[in-house]
Amino acid sequence: MSDRAVPDSHTGAHDALAVGWALHTLDHDEEADFAAHLETCPTCRQTVDETLETLGELAEAVVPVTPPRHLRRRLLDAVAAESAASGEGIDLPELTGAPAAEPAAADAAPAPAAEERDATVVPLSPRRRASRWLAVAAVALVVAAVGGLAVANQSLRTERDAAAAAAAQAERDASVVDVLRDAGTPGVTHATLARPDGTLVGLVVDDGSGARVLTSGLDANGADEVYVLWGLADGTPRPLGTFDVTQQTPAVSSVPSTTAAVPLAGFAVSIEPGRTAPATPTRVVASGQVGT
Repeated sequence: MSDRAVPDSHTGAHDALAVGWALHTLDHDEEADFAAHLETCPTCRQTVDETLETLGELAEAVVPVTPPRHLRRRLLDAVAAESAASGEGIDLPELTGAPAAEPAAADAAPAPAAEERDATVVPLSPRRRASRWLAVAAVALVVAAVGGLAVANQSLRTERDAAAAAAAQAERDASVVDVLRDAGTPGVTHATLARPDGTLVGLVVDDGSGARVLTSGLDANGADEVYVLWGLADGTPRPLGTFDVTQQTPAVSSVPSTTAAVPLAGFAVSIEPGRTAPATPTRVVASGQVGT
């Protein structure tokens, strides 16, 4: 709220009426009385504006969700209990949403005396107390719906992330199977990759559409370095392309060749600083001869 002075005619009861005005929960008489007060009360105007702004933000941020039936029942029971405690009855709508019956004329509140009609502050009647309860109940329903939606959204996000992870893993598995199948296909160029100590760390296949490297044992490279695949022909290494290795291995990386196709006797992999392939390898980490 702002620090502006609150007019003498403003009371705590008007705060509830301002919320009810924004939520359209006031009856005809309450609207008429409060409309006159609202014209001269900056505090109530600010309360109405802030309530409408909050409701607008909620409407844009979430999808409407029907609150649980037991929550609506508890709120309506609370309204009925408040009315019973004050000695006044109030008709409540059923859970089906049917409108409440209008009170009989004999039950209507007596007309205020002339001095009461002329008073600046109009005291709240039992009907107004019930309306204030209904305004609070409406806000509680909105809050409960938003809270329930947040839980539902979190659950959906978790399920979506799990599904995305499963789909990515299935795609990686399929690419591994393709490389292994092609390595056993006659006529497809392939070579196993091993470290200098003989440890197998991968496999290279090239069916004519470009080399693919299956890695299972190479360390993940940093953001400021890259792996380079080299083709070995006539004793001279030729850079074929670059690829990255993550912790999610085994994995397959496509390495489209940027050089003219020549018969290769083998392949090698080096780790290089920067993000581009040098003219010659800096540190070879694995190599292998082309199988027949």
